[in-house]
Amino acid sequence: MSAFSIRKILVPVDGSEYMEKEIGLACTLAKMFGAEITILHVVAVPQPTGMEALPEASRHLEEVGRKILEDARAMAERLGVSPRLEMDFSVGNPGIKIVKRAEASKVDLIVIGAKGRSRLREILMGSVANTVVNNAPCPVLVVRPP
Repeated sequence: MSAFSIRKILVPVDGSEYMEKEIGLACTLAKMFGAEITILHVVAVPQPTGMEALPEASRHLEEVGRKILEDARAMAERLGVSPRLEMDFSVGNPGIKIVKRAEASKVDLIVIGAKGRSRLREILMGSVANTVVNNAPCPVLVVRPP
């Protein structure tokens, strides 16, 4: 029987106040296992509505996403880890993009944050972390707020 090993860790980030905890935990694990980290930000693109402002809104969301990734990189580098950065785009629940990225990259672990959403909202709208946990091709470590 082979021992569980972690070579690739995927850390989806959204710029929330919990991002630092996610990055910190992922960096600790990366150092323990000698793993590489990929930090992923999925830009949730608004549903097309026929409005002309859509390209401008998408461009703004992409700029915000780049800032989130740079902040995440700085956090990881302060902890002695040099991560890869990736950005992807999704219409709808970004959790599906995260799962597909994990499958394509053959990651061994996903470290993701969970927001303190109400159960009713989760039932009605779904949540990114819930989608990832229920569909990921690998173990998922969910970082909850205190």
